[in-house]
Order: sequence, then structure tokens, then C-alpha cells
Amino acid sequence: MAKENVFLAFAAALALLAGCTGASPKQIDLTLNGVSYVIDAADGSAVDLLSLSTECMAEVSVSNHQQFDRLSVGGVPLVEGRAKVPVDVIGKDAYLTLEWARGRKGGIILLRTLHAGVPDAVASGRATSPGDFYLSHVYLRLIEKIDNAGNLVYYRYEPRTITGNDDSSGWWDFKKHTVEGETYYSYHAPDTAFADRSFLGYNPGKRVLLDDRYRPVGEIHLLADSTGLVKTGDPIDGHDFYLFDLEHYIVSAYIERDGVYASYLQEIEDGKVVFDWWSTDHPELAEWGDPALAELAVKDYVHFNSIDILPDGNWLLSLRHISSVLKIDRTGGTGDILWRISGLELPADYAFSGQHCAQWHDDGTITLFNNGNSQGVTSLLRLTVDPVTGVVTDGGNLLKVDDPAYFSQACGALTFSDGHFIAGWGIADPAGPADRILIEFDADGNEQFSLRLNPDIRFKGLCSTYRCVKE
Repeated sequence: MAKENVFLAFAAALALLAGCTGASPKQIDLTLNGVSYVIDAADGSAVDLLSLSTECMAEVSVSNHQQFDRLSVGGVPLVEGRAKVPVDVIGKDAYLTLEWARGRKGGIILLRTLHAGVPDAVASGRATSPGDFYLSHVYLRLIEKIDNAGNLVYYRYEPRTITGNDDSSGWWDFKKHTVEGETYYSYHAPDTAFADRSFLGYNPGKRVLLDDRYRPVGEIHLLADSTGLVKTGDPIDGHDFYLFDLEHYIVSAYIERDGVYASYLQEIEDGKVVFDWWSTDHPELAEWGDPALAELAVKDYVHFNSIDILPDGNWLLSLRHISSVLKIDRTGGTGDILWRISGLELPADYAFSGQHCAQWHDDGTITLFNNGNSQGVTSLLRLTVDPVTGVVTDGGNLLKVDDPAYFSQACGALTFSDGHFIAGWGIADPAGPADRILIEFDADGNEQFSLRLNPDIRFKGLCSTYRCVKE
């Protein structure tokens, strides 16, 4: 036993001596803002980061820091393997330096602040209204926050191979929430456990909640319902999410029922379902189809894509495949359709088809991003609506610039800030001018700021946005 102890002590001494002579470690186990990277210490190529923000210090740690004499990131020394590092700019030509030393050996590794796989976009002009732009993409697992000058403030990216034709499992509906003075963010992410339930336009997954430093603080799925068709933990749909507070929110889903995919909405408060709504409880919906969308609507016959809360507490729903906006009785608990605005029955100047992002405003108007699938031209509509009867008394296209025949076939958003209006252009018609990502207009319809796809990118589907908004 004594000989064994002597041998172990001798081996430990040799290992210590080897370290003192500067034996190079093989890898650096880096974590930056919660994302882990295994970096080859001897490799001189740049490492692409997957997430970063200029709003807060980057939180850096190296789990195998004991193997090094010195470590620093961005010139900031790591103490016991940890540091907080300021980030001034995010870009493909901007780097943080990761420096290491062990004895007489050392190296410098460049950390590219914007992943090389993120598609390039070109910003023009300068926005002047309050807020930032929040971008999400149909096919890409990429969320971005951009300031009024076009600078990237935050992003998160997951590289993956996509076709752009039938794969809609990107990260959707990135948005900001303010709860009792505190800032949170959320986005929809696919849940691989339910990949077999997906179909064109349905991205089964979960809502990911982030704190004000973009750190995950929760995930939301469905809760079991009274019919037994919905199980706790079932996936939600990513088209919209309404947050009252961290314990009170509305989610949507697709549930196969009566031979169709029913649009199902569930309001959850304090861990309980307090109200839910099934499209299949309203047979008349099946009679209201839009011929321009009939092929898409064979099973997904109504296709919910947005919710807003009216001043009386009832719901305002946008149902794309029937080109309709509905008021739903939530306060009375019946789920009845209190009124319907059919975009196909309005005067030609403000008819709509295949719309997205229907929102109520205090001036008694509803705005929506009209894809215009029946008309073949996309418009940004504001409708004057009686909140009790749903009667539309006036309306028109906010776009006053000459914009002939622009067409966005799906997705898109219309938001407002200080009188300006912002169009997130969704999935453009590939046969047309398909480079638009977002544009901010002033109140007179003059373009103030735009973000457009780099013309060098040939696969335009990469930048098909789900919802780009300003908040």
C-alpha cells in the first residue's frame, strides 16, 4: 500500500512538471451567454458565435480554466474562469479575442460576433420613432433585434440545413413584453418531440420566455382541456401569443378533430385553463372559405394567425383561410362569434384576403396586413369599425406611395410607433421584387428606414420573415 502511494505521488509530480513546461491544452470549453462551445485551442480559424447582445455584458466562463495560466476574452481577464465582457458592435467583421496562455505557449482565437451563416441584409435610411425592430423568420432559426440605425442589438441563431420549400420550422413571433415594469421577451420554437405533427404552415412547438438579458426563464405548452383531446404538454402553434403576465397568457394550437385541423385557443391563468375556443364548435366557419386559399384550406380550413384583446375584454381573431376577422365572446364565456368582418365582402378599396396581424386601436380602427391573395396586391389596411356591431364604415390602404403590384403571399405584420407605421413583409412572391424584409414609413407614407435582402443572396426564401414588428 505504501509503494502504491509513492507511485501515485510520483505520477502527480510528473503531471505537475509537464504542466510547468507549458504542455498545450487541446481544447477550451467556453460558455458565452449560456451557449457552450468546444474550441480547438490550436486551430487558428475564427469561431462563429450563436448569440450575442450589445445591450448587456457578455457572461463568459471556461469550465477547464485550471488547464491555463491565463485566459482573457475581449481583453478582459477571466478570474477563476469567469468574466463579464462589454460588446460594442455585432457584425461578421467584428470579433472578440479569446487569448490563452500555458507556460511559454499561448494562442489567440477570434470569436466572430455575428455567425457567418446569418443572411446579409442591407439597411437604408434611419428610423426615428421609438422602439426597436424585432425580426423572426419562417425557415430560419434566427431571432434579431435591430435599432433605428440598423445596428444589430441582439440575435440568436441555430444553423441547420433547410430546403425553403416545405420546412417551416423556424423560430417565429419574436416579441417584447412589459410585465409590471419588467421587460421580457418570447419566441416560438419547434419541439422535436412533436415533429411528426407538423404540416405546411404548422410549426408544433413551445413558447420560450426570456428575461431582460435574453436568458430563458420558462417554456409554455398546452394544458389538458375538458374534452380530453388536449393533453398537458401538447405542442402549441407559433402564429401568435398574448401575454397578460407571467402566469396569464393565451396560446393557440392545431388539434385534429372531426376530420379537420381545428384552430384551438387556450387562455391559461395560474396554471389553469380559464377559457378556450374551438373553431369546430362553429360549423358556419366551414362555409366561409376564400377560393384563392382553397388548396391550403383542405384540412387547415380556417388557419388562425393573430389575436388581440378588445376594450370590452373580448377577443379579436384573424382567420387567414376564410379571410375573416372575428369578435369572440370571451367575457360571457360562451365563445360565440359576436360579429364577423369578411374581407371579400368589403368595397374594393379596402377588401382583404389571406390577412395577418389584425390589431385593435383606441381610435376605433382595426389595422391588418392584407396579403391580398384574392386581389394579387398586398396592402396595409386601416378600417373604421363599430366595436359593437362590427360594421365597417370606412377604410383604406395606408401606403400612399406608388407601389404597383407588390405581393406578399403569406405572413407579414403591420405595427405602429408614434404615428409611423412599420411593415414586416412576410413571404414575398418569388416572381416579384422579393428583397423586402421591413420598412418604416412616416405618417404620410414616406419611407424612413428599410431593411432589404442583400441582392447577392440567391435563395430568397432564407429571408422570408414570419413577423417583423416594432415595439
